[in-house]
Amino acid sequence: MFNNLTIEAAREDDIERILDILLASFGHMPVEVAVGNVDTVEGRRATGERHKRAWRKHAEQTDIPCAIKCVHTHPITRQQTIVGFCEWFIYDNLATPDAHEGADAVISADWVPDEGGQREKAQAFFRPTLEARKRWLHGRRCAVLLYMGVDPAWRRRGAATLCVQWGADKCRGLGIIAYLEATEEGQKVYTKCGFEEVEKCAWKWDGDGGFFPAMIRWPSGTLAEERRPAMP
Repeated sequence: MFNNLTIEAAREDDIERILDILLASFGHMPVEVAVGNVDTVEGRRATGERHKRAWRKHAEQTDIPCAIKCVHTHPITRQQTIVGFCEWFIYDNLATPDAHEGADAVISADWVPDEGGQREKAQAFFRPTLEARKRWLHGRRCAVLLYMGVDPAWRRRGAATLCVQWGADKCRGLGIIAYLEATEEGQKVYTKCGFEEVEKCAWKWDGDGGFFPAMIRWPSGTLAEERRPAMP
């Protein structure tokens, strides 16, 4: 299943290919359009800069890479293609109880113009997600999986599993919590990698609504009574 697929740290000069994957994976979501993650020259520039800033800030705290790419190497030509991407924000050294909130900057929507209430609308969409993170992660050493996408032509070939498993393995080695919010499709992959649903994060947009399951992969040896929110 994983033939010729490898996981590597992404570089900033990979951003155009990464944007191709992210926009193909999430560009259909109205909230992504609202926050400016769109396939235009300006949209790509601004989205790329937001992600690169987050990577740089993460690099100030740990040597573990945040941006991860799944690369396919052609068995004959040896040509390499980025087919998947994810961001693992890893907080193994807990400088402050709210260190995990560094991952929130990518979806804070602070940059959205305030005209017509668009900023508040986008922030209201993400607010339940950010509140759930705080409940479960405050004061805990942890890693947060943020954006994760696979090129549509390469889906169901193992790239997503490799991206998730990379982070899960890092967390296992560090003895820390691995945390994410799943889509319905992605939840199957995460469950296979040892994650369990701990909460449903509600979302609403223009009369539509649903849930993103919050999921955790607990460190080995975590007792049942410890598998509860860090905050009430």
